[in-house]
Amino acid sequence: MENEYVLMVIMVTFVIGVSATEMFKHYLKIHQLGSGNHRQLEDKLTQLSLQNQVLVERVQVLERIVTDTDNSATDNSLAQQIEALK
Repeated sequence: MENEYVLMVIMVTFVIGVSATEMFKHYLKIHQLGSGNHRQLEDKLTQLSLQNQVLVERVQVLERIVTDTDNSATDNSLAQQIEALK
């Protein structure tokens, strides 16, 4: 009977230890992200914003190509815009 209690105490201690270790790892990960290099994050955000803007401009040109009528004047303009996208 006493052996069962000892075994149960060992198991509970093990579970608590593993849980505490995982919580500490999670805390360290969050802490490192939170106090990380803000300049690096800002640079990445700027890079992604510029990339997004380029993609928005390309989509606008593609929308214009699809929706414009078939006039020879617009064909030349659209051809130039398509070449500019390349």
